[in-house]
Amino acid sequence: MENPTSEEKVLAALAHGSVLFAWFGPIAPTILWITQRKKSKYVRFHALQAMGYQALGFWGWILGVIAAFIGMFGVTFLAALVLDANQMKSSAIEIFLQFFMILSIFGLWGFFFLGGLAGAVFCMTGHDFRYPIIGPWLKNKLFADQVTDEDFERWEDAWVGGICHLTVVVQLFGIITPLIVWFTQKERSVKLRLQALQAAFYQLISVIAYVLTSVGSLVFFFVLMASVVIVVGGRDGSNESVYNTAGGVLLLLILGMFLVELLAFLLVPLYYLLAGIGALRTMRGHEFKYPILGGILARRMPAIPPQEAAPSAQPGDLIQIP
Repeated sequence: MENPTSEEKVLAALAHGSVLFAWFGPIAPTILWITQRKKSKYVRFHALQAMGYQALGFWGWILGVIAAFIGMFGVTFLAALVLDANQMKSSAIEIFLQFFMILSIFGLWGFFFLGGLAGAVFCMTGHDFRYPIIGPWLKNKLFADQVTDEDFERWEDAWVGGICHLTVVVQLFGIITPLIVWFTQKERSVKLRLQALQAAFYQLISVIAYVLTSVGSLVFFFVLMASVVIVVGGRDGSNESVYNTAGGVLLLLILGMFLVELLAFLLVPLYYLLAGIGALRTMRGHEFKYPILGGILARRMPAIPPQEAAPSAQPGDLIQIP
């Protein structure tokens, strides 16, 4: 590892310390990578580490919370088989489960912050720092003598392209990272340009869905309240037609809400799963295109030149620790 200057230490520490603002996505380390990639290998390395950590950290947090929920319901189910209802209420199981869920949600979030802050402290004090799995691979690709600059750049673009897909889990703000990458790197790498633009348009779908859902929820609430008022007020039979109409609207609203929730329950996991597959394939050096969307964007871009083809190393090397 090269000996970093004081300025490089500060910039590397900022890349890791920006984990405190990670709910906006890995924007800060992305900007540092863009501005320092040709100036400092040290900052470049730590910015790439921080980008991966902050993007993957959200996925780890979500999966951890899901696992905690599954564990909580599993314990509750087993306790219900052994204890009766009165014992369940009077025992400490209920309190323990609530404490376990709170500890899981906030504990995982705190652990996520702690990793980035540790990286910032290590860099500021001039010590080597590597996240598990992420750090060893990146360090090997950046500093190994047998790796050419061209091969590293190909893997680097694959890594950044995968991160663009991973930011899908950052609600609303995740789209900023692929937009920054596309805007700043579109002239340098056709392959990265395609992945970043795909990720941006793919996340735009969720942004539009979020806005429409928010507006629809407001409309639903006001129409629902009006229907309830009419139904309750029309029980005296003074205006039976209005009463029946309001009752029908109320029934349709409830049915519509149920269908929307069911659709979201089915589509949202699929939406995130597809983005996760895209990130994994891109990081492993493969070409990835979202169904329909990827083909439309690819046809409007120049062909990927030979110098941007897959790296000479095997795709599986991406997740091997040297």
